[in-house]
Amino acid sequence: MTTVTECVICGGAIRTRRQALVAPFLAKRIWGRKPFQVKLVECQTCGFLFYNPRMNPEEEGRLYANYRSQEYLKMRHDVEPWYTRKFNASLAAPALYDSRRKTLSQLLQQYVGSRKIGRILDYGGDGGLLVKGLIEGAAPFVYDISGAPAVEGVSSTTDPKRCQADLIINSNVLEHVSFPRNLVNEILDSAPSGGLVFLEAPSESPFGTTRIARRIAQVGWTCMARPALAPSVLRPASLYMMHEHVNYYTEPSLTELVRRSNCTLVNAGYYDVDSPFGSATMVWALAAR
Repeated sequence: MTTVTECVICGGAIRTRRQALVAPFLAKRIWGRKPFQVKLVECQTCGFLFYNPRMNPEEEGRLYANYRSQEYLKMRHDVEPWYTRKFNASLAAPALYDSRRKTLSQLLQQYVGSRKIGRILDYGGDGGLLVKGLIEGAAPFVYDISGAPAVEGVSSTTDPKRCQADLIINSNVLEHVSFPRNLVNEILDSAPSGGLVFLEAPSESPFGTTRIARRIAQVGWTCMARPALAPSVLRPASLYMMHEHVNYYTEPSLTELVRRSNCTLVNAGYYDVDSPFGSATMVWALAAR
């Protein structure tokens, strides 16, 4: 892991907000050890919240290799009894994707306008289900390091730059990566001159009452079903547990991320989508290469 002394988006000064605990699943899958403490820090300039220290690329690779494979699901259920195969399947439920796709399509129509979109690329989109039929007449492609097969009707690529996509979608990825500026620059490098890049991430707060209540319920469930884990998770730091989401975005921090990259901000905002936990709010930014 890499300890940083400044904001990984804008370089601003950071301050510690809370002590946090690395989730048992992450500690086991990445480092083969028991949960340990990290810090939840906040940038005093752009407001970006993130865990410190940060995972390096090799550690991220160990977490997301064979993502949501049978081996992944078994290991996760062993330490998170609430994470069942049924719950995992609900994350990719067709009805959920249909709702997300409809909402995203309506949003894009407002800002893409009459621009011709011949190819659309889902950058980090698992099987590419989100972009299938997202824009009428646009050929859908997907690029994902997990090796997940593309869904029917979507073409998989190992070289996103060769797609020459008029629009690149990056959805529900930025909250997972330790150094988001690196990822955004990679995405922009894959876009042709004049191409559009749409970035979105959950707009969630680690201090929200609903989120903390969910953490308490999950820790309680874990302690009852996996009592051997109780000594390592029954501590205040569990309330701000570091799991797969290692970043918390708002519109100011996401737009600052765009401004620090080699592109032009078109627009940004928030919108609501359906999720397995009910309605969720996403923060988004549209940029032009």
